[in-house]
Amino acid sequence: MRVKKRKIKRKFVANKKTNLIISNVGEISLGTNEHLTINVLNKKNEICAMNWGLYATSSINSRLKKEGFLTALTKNSFNKFFVMLIDKKKIKNFKSYCKVEKIKVIKWLDKSN
Repeated sequence: MRVKKRKIKRKFVANKKTNLIISNVGEISLGTNEHLTINVLNKKNEICAMNWGLYATSSINSRLKKEGFLTALTKNSFNKFFVMLIDKKKIKNFKSYCKVEKIKVIKWLDKSN
């Protein structure tokens, strides 16, 4: 694993319509069969590099659920799809964000149906 931390955060506008600004703080490079845990909001998500690609999240119906995340497949106003992990306790924030950013939940992936 290699970590490249930015000395100066690169800020950019992720959505010009809503002026959503994101800060790029660095880069992590994983080798094959390397595993990384990311801690956000006192919750964990894992990424694992494989020789065929990535496990991009922990198991949706087990580990993420235990961490208190809901998982949604979403589509933005530019017809781009994203998998989002939402803190169960922050669902109102997520809904507000989706309204402002014009994001639609296509499917809740953590539901069995």
